[in-house]
Amino acid sequence: MTHPQTKTRRSALIGAVLAAGSLAVSCVPASSGAPTGGASVADPSGFVFPLERTVPLSDTFGAPRSGGRTHQGQDLMAPKMTRVVAVVSGTITQIRHSNAGNAGNQIRLTGDDGWNYYYIHLNNDTPGTDDGRSRFDQAFVDGLRVGQRVLAGEPIGYVGDSGNAESTAPHLHFEAHAPGVGIVNNFAQLKAALVAVRDTTASRPFGALDSAGAVAPNTIRVQGWALAAQGEDTVPVTVYLNGNPAGSATANTARADVGVAYGRGGNHGFDVTVGGVVAGTHEVCVVLHNPTAGGGSRTNCALVPVG
Repeated sequence: MTHPQTKTRRSALIGAVLAAGSLAVSCVPASSGAPTGGASVADPSGFVFPLERTVPLSDTFGAPRSGGRTHQGQDLMAPKMTRVVAVVSGTITQIRHSNAGNAGNQIRLTGDDGWNYYYIHLNNDTPGTDDGRSRFDQAFVDGLRVGQRVLAGEPIGYVGDSGNAESTAPHLHFEAHAPGVGIVNNFAQLKAALVAVRDTTASRPFGALDSAGAVAPNTIRVQGWALAAQGEDTVPVTVYLNGNPAGSATANTARADVGVAYGRGGNHGFDVTVGGVVAGTHEVCVVLHNPTAGGGSRTNCALVPVG
């Protein structure tokens, strides 16, 4: 069994990060020059650029496309695995995990402002390749799920070339849909947007995978614990098998040792059984979803042989 870290070490870490997060930063407009890294910001406000870095911008809204279509968004060219971030605070209302169709891997963020924002052509390749394997955890950040609250500037996925972008350079196709109106050209908004990534170090849940093993033919059992960064909120967890969601639960079973170590209640364990696993050796990880907002995380992982 993995022993919980001591409460003192965790508290010291959180304190250090909070102190660092208050540092003032200098930000740049999204359209300035060649790509550069965005600033790490404790609490960005306003509309945030959808990439973690600046990129050259060109207004392609309405440009002709194959089949008589016109381009309904803006293409932001960037290397694969560049992080995409929430442009506003809101809720994830759609995750599409598929290579099929024009869009490929896609996120819809419904903002607290009432707008819907679409992130299209997210990554579907093993980093450094064009293999099209489309692991969920290489398209979407750890902790992302439908219904998840996110904050402006929080990373949510990765740039790629899925869908009908396979024959083009990797990029994010970004769309903004106004309430009661539909899709609009928000090029001017993108050009003026703050380029920044929210620092979620101190707000992410944490925990451990204590055991993972085959308990019957084609069946894996996974046990461990998870805590919210602060307070007693229970943490939803998802077991990932070879990078893809395979089973879920809530970390609310008895774990008195965790409660003692962190000065919390004693019900923060999880116990998940995943069936239908094909024979072979599988990578098993547990992703922890933030019970509020501010980023997810994952535990340690294990390789599990299954007969």
